Parts: sequence; C-alpha cells; structure tokens
Amino acid sequence: MKNVMRWTRCIVAAALLIFSLTGCWGAREIEHMIYVNTIGVDYVKDRIVVYIQMVNFSGIAKKESGQVQQQGTSIGKAEGDSFEEAIFNLYASSPQRIAWSNVKTIVFSEAALQHGVVNQVLEVWDRYYEFRYTVWTMATRDPMEEVLNTSSINELSVIYSQLNSPMRIYEQNSVIAPLYLYKFIWKWKEKGETVLLPYIESMPGWTDNTKPSPNIGMTGVCFLNNQEFRGCLKTKDILGLRWLEKKTRRTPLAVKQEKKVQAIMVMNKIKSSIRPKLRQGKPVFDITVSMQATIPQLNAGPNKRKLEMEAAKQVREQIMGTYLKALEMDVDAYGLSGILRRNMPDAWHQWSAKGKIDLDSSSIENIDVKVNLFSGGISKLK
Repeated sequence: MKNVMRWTRCIVAAALLIFSLTGCWGAREIEHMIYVNTIGVDYVKDRIVVYIQMVNFSGIAKKESGQVQQQGTSIGKAEGDSFEEAIFNLYASSPQRIAWSNVKTIVFSEAALQHGVVNQVLEVWDRYYEFRYTVWTMATRDPMEEVLNTSSINELSVIYSQLNSPMRIYEQNSVIAPLYLYKFIWKWKEKGETVLLPYIESMPGWTDNTKPSPNIGMTGVCFLNNQEFRGCLKTKDILGLRWLEKKTRRTPLAVKQEKKVQAIMVMNKIKSSIRPKLRQGKPVFDITVSMQATIPQLNAGPNKRKLEMEAAKQVREQIMGTYLKALEMDVDAYGLSGILRRNMPDAWHQWSAKGKIDLDSSSIENIDVKVNLFSGGISKLK
C-alpha cells in the first residue's frame, strides 16, 4: 500500500511539473524580439519619418559581468504620410517582432514640432497598449540619425546615456529639467500652460582612447503652448527657469563683480512661489524664491552678507532675463497664464484671449529672492 501511495505522489508531481512548463512553450525568446529603446520622429518633405534605436540586452549582460563586448547601436527607419503609417512600414522591413514596452525616450525634431506631428503621435500612443507615459520627451535640431547613433563614452550602453537617463546628470547639475511624456501631454492640452521641452545636441569635447567621442547633452529648451511650437532658447538664455522649477536639486551660480568671478555658489533646497494679484484691474505677479548655498570655490574675501546679496541680485536678473527673452517669442516662460487661471478664474476669463493672457515687461511686479549661505567655508569669510 505504501509503495502504491509513493508511486501516486510521484506521478502527480510529474504531471504538475509538465503542465506548468507548457505555459512557456509559446513564449518568445528575448533574442527573437527587437526592443526599442528610443523613438525619433522627424518631418521631411511632407512625410513623417520614424526612427527606432534598438538595444542589445545580451551585450549589456556581458558588459556588466566583466566580459568585453562591443557596444553598438542599431537604427531602424521608415516613413509614411502619417505617424501610424510610418510605424506599419517599419514593421514591414523588420527582421523580428518589435516590442515597444521598453521605450525610454521619444525625440521630436524641430521640423516635426513645427508641422503638427505631436497630435498624431499622442493619438497612437493613447491607443496602443504597449506604449507607456513614463518616457522622457526631448527635441533636437541635429540630424535624427546622428543623435540616435551617438555612442556613450567608455563602451557604456546607451541606456545609461543622458538621452535615456537624464535624471542622473540633473541631480548633480540642475539646469534644464527632464520632462516625462505624461507631463508633456498635460501642459500640451491645458489652457494657459507652457511646455518646456528639453533640447538636445551632439556635443564634442569627450574622447575615448584618444579618439573623439561626442556625447548627447541638453543645451536648451523649446517652448510650446496652445498646441503650437514657439521656438527654442539656448541654456544661457533660460537660466531663470531653474529657480522656479520644483525639481531643481543642486545648481551652480557664479557670483561676479565687474565681470570677475568672486565665488562659485552651489544652490540647493530651492523653494519658489508665484502669486497673482490685480493692480488697477490688470493681472500682475509676485515671485518669491528662497534657497540655501555652499561655496566650493572662493576667489576673494567678501563678507557673508555681501555674497548673499550679490547672489540674490543675480538670481533676480536671471529670472527676469529669461522672462523677457521668452516674451520676445510670445512665450509665457513661467506659465503665468495657467497660474492666474487656477487661482483667479474670474480674472482669467476677463483678461484671457485664445487660451492665454497678454503679458508685458510689467506683468512681473516683484521678485523677492533670499539666499542663506550656511556652510562650505563660511569660517574663511570675513
């Protein structure tokens, strides 16, 4: 009897094992799929051109295990009269099934932004189940193939580049805030909001084994509002954005006197607010910013209070400078229209036209900046 029970248990265990394995028979092997890492969207001669950058997972595994593996990128390309048609034309030439669930970044060319391709992309994104909304969104003026073919330094995978992991650099040097697609969609569709789309370029200056090895870097911001492309500004013109960006972690400020650097201050714990009000019936705004600072570099010996005042002055100048520079392109850089709409809806309806309010140089009435220098060599200050 015991032998019969023992054999029965063995048969049942074997049957369960066999049935549990059958569910994997139809699964696709990882090497039999094309995993898209980055999508590029361009507009050339009235046609939408779609690029896909593919990632080699086996190469990443060998690199991390210590084996030498040449890291290259593979690029697919197809075009069509619409974004969806270009995608299906891409399927027609693909050697394997394309998987979209691993997409990390979508890059729009400036031409695509100018010709209304964004709405087509978002429509397809909403309908296809594999696409996710937690992907980074960027713009570029460089040739799309050049951007997607830019290799990472020291044979690192493109997954770890600034194209696909921008927060790693931003946490160390917060100047241009990376933008997720879900936030892009919100600001794209919301009245009075301005999309601040990071602008990337292939940047020289790096070498790999004495050979030039350009890297991708964020060099500016493109502005879009009311579902229209307004233009782009370089980093030197948008330094004011970082003081009002909630995600800013750590950002440098060169305190200058007579064009000579007195100190390099590292700003953190930045808090900001924008308060709308009516002045003689017209909407105006007060901006308040506070921050802490440390000094890794000090070239002179000014006192602590003087450094704080000079830093606050330069922050105010950067905030106003960015606002006025964007205003030249009819851009509401700080989303003042949206702030008025949320906080004072009656005033918004009275003063708004075509989804925004008219702004001028007097629309920002006050900018109050407080800098607290609290460590990093204070004992060396007078």
